[in-house]
Amino acid sequence: MAGVDTSRAPSLTSGAGDPRAFFRAEPLLDAMIATGTDGIQRHITLSDSPERAIDATICRDANGQIVVSMLDSALDAGEPLRLLARQMAGETDTATLLELLCDAGAAQCSATGAAVLRTGLNEGELVAAIGALTMARGRRFALPGSLAREVLRTRDVVSVDDFSGSARPLQKVVPELSLGPMLLAPLIAHDVILGVLAVTRDVGASPFVKRESHRLRAIADYAALALWKAELLEQAQAADRAKSRFLATVSHELRTPLTALAGYEELLVDQVIGPLSESQMDVLERMRSVTQHLASVIEEVLAFSSLDEGREVVRPTDFLAADLVRAVAAAVEPLAKQKRLALFTSVPDAPIRMSSDVDKVRQILVNLAQNAVKFTDAGEVRIELHREDDQVWFGVRDTGIGIARRDIDRLFKPFAQLDTGLTRRHGGTGLGLYISRGLAELLGGRIEVESEAKKGSVFSLVLPREIH
Repeated sequence: MAGVDTSRAPSLTSGAGDPRAFFRAEPLLDAMIATGTDGIQRHITLSDSPERAIDATICRDANGQIVVSMLDSALDAGEPLRLLARQMAGETDTATLLELLCDAGAAQCSATGAAVLRTGLNEGELVAAIGALTMARGRRFALPGSLAREVLRTRDVVSVDDFSGSARPLQKVVPELSLGPMLLAPLIAHDVILGVLAVTRDVGASPFVKRESHRLRAIADYAALALWKAELLEQAQAADRAKSRFLATVSHELRTPLTALAGYEELLVDQVIGPLSESQMDVLERMRSVTQHLASVIEEVLAFSSLDEGREVVRPTDFLAADLVRAVAAAVEPLAKQKRLALFTSVPDAPIRMSSDVDKVRQILVNLAQNAVKFTDAGEVRIELHREDDQVWFGVRDTGIGIARRDIDRLFKPFAQLDTGLTRRHGGTGLGLYISRGLAELLGGRIEVESEAKKGSVFSLVLPREIH
């Protein structure tokens, strides 16, 4: 047998795990003898553990020497795969993940093309592709007789040495494809096959070896979990958008008949149709109260949908902050009188002129003040105003039930109420504070909360004096 040249073998050091120990392996010796006899280049994979494999290429050089090139997977695979796992864990966009997956598969398996296939009952589709498989992106093919069907059946890595010569369904759909070796791995997450990852080389190129098969499977396993997470997130976002559209549609449909009902009510109260007795007027007053409450609920739901879908628009105007505080106090005064609460305002002598969306600022402050009155059974509610540099502070202080520190974050979640259940005493949609915080952020400000259970609360709206 001709001489052996191991100069291309990396890191052949002595000690435990010494790659030279693989030279004693019978498959390598057999391959070296065979190549020395017929001159045909051979590729084999030798492994001494599931975590470590050495790929060997055996060929003759120009001088007739047998050259053995060895690559240790334990030396070159770990860090790129860890980096890929971190990249995929931080990505939630499916299209970006698919592109990242194709790039990683091609790079890690020395391939000239890669693709991700999505499979149905009887059909597959290339939803992402790079390199030699780019021309097949978006093309559909029959699953029967395809390599993808073999992957689905075996739930394992499948390979072929000459794809273009194997008359597979994809080759028939895209006859201009010229592909040699192909390697495919299933994308499995939580025991569900999400698709197939495929890599390929040019016609006549070396077949994929066992090390590359293991590596592609590892990449597919990392990617499947990331794709599962991204798909769940996209489904949740789609459901959230559908919920917002449903709420907006229903609220619009309810507002139209409610407006007509309020109009008829006004006609009766004004006794346009005829005189009414005192008891009848009392019933109408109760109807008006219920109608106004229903109207406020509908407006809250519409505001929530508009804010959630980014349809709210800021229209800045100039106004005096103190005038707004007095207007808010006047709006909530009837509710405070009904509960026999003292209502105060505290504004500085020097006028504070602001430039912001006055309607949205009023909406926030009215909501905060109404909440203060609603959750205060005795004592007072005070609406305060002061300025610090270029910021204006509106504070709503009450002597109500207060809020435990652990519950404050829950206040600003949509439809959230702290006293939930059939026994809760206070009504409402649970949208008010969520809407208020969203509007405050839209105006370039924020809402701050200071509270302690059974000792009252202070809700502060902090806004820039001039919106930019």
